[in-house]
Amino acid sequence: MPRPRCRRTIGYLPSVTYFKPAGVRISDLEEVIIRHDEIEAVRLKDLLGLPQEDAAKEMNVSQPTFHRLILSAHKKLADAVVGGKALKIEGGNINIGEDVLPQCGHWQERCGRGRRGRKTDIAPVYVNNIKGGDMKIAISSMDGTLEGPVDERFGRCKKFVLYDKETKQFEVIDNASNMNSSQGAGIQSSQNVVNAGAKAVISGHLGPNAFRVLQEAGVDVYTTTGMTVAEAIKAFEEASLTKLASPDVQGHW
Repeated sequence: MPRPRCRRTIGYLPSVTYFKPAGVRISDLEEVIIRHDEIEAVRLKDLLGLPQEDAAKEMNVSQPTFHRLILSAHKKLADAVVGGKALKIEGGNINIGEDVLPQCGHWQERCGRGRRGRKTDIAPVYVNNIKGGDMKIAISSMDGTLEGPVDERFGRCKKFVLYDKETKQFEVIDNASNMNSSQGAGIQSSQNVVNAGAKAVISGHLGPNAFRVLQEAGVDVYTTTGMTVAEAIKAFEEASLTKLASPDVQGHW
């Protein structure tokens, strides 16, 4: 009897799960099915640039298993692109992280997820982690207060102030673990603010890895220097901050 496979932990559910060549009817297309755990492997390794060992730990799998996932994903992506086939994301032997599950009050009826935190073999529809019309802004901070200065470093700032425009309340995210990180500080900091629900970031400067992760998550990035956190929030609300279209410093800044 074959040994049951361990479920792979995923930290992302795509909002778009079907891709097709332009100008070709769906009825005329072959489909390539790529699983959610395979897409997660691609996200961690190819998009976020994590070393294979770290990516495997994120998914709670061995390195050989992760290697097989990434090879399978690459082959399917190549088959879809080269062969002109539709690509469909579904299924997978997965365990969805709690921070990825929707916060809506009707999760069972609207999202089809069953119980929250449930392990599943069929990934459900993704629901954004921002409730209603809430707008949260993450500001890199020197001391975690509204009166303190904005930290010019994003990935290696000490704290983030997460400000809610709707309620005018804020919370503080400790980022001390990334301050002296030898690598991956920008990536991990970006993932933290995305998971916290931020839809905009205000900081002094951002490197290419941090900017790429935020851009992929649909988070707008604004830059400022010489302001307090409160002043930066006010400037954001007055639409007077500069929006970054690309990273403005090199990696490991």
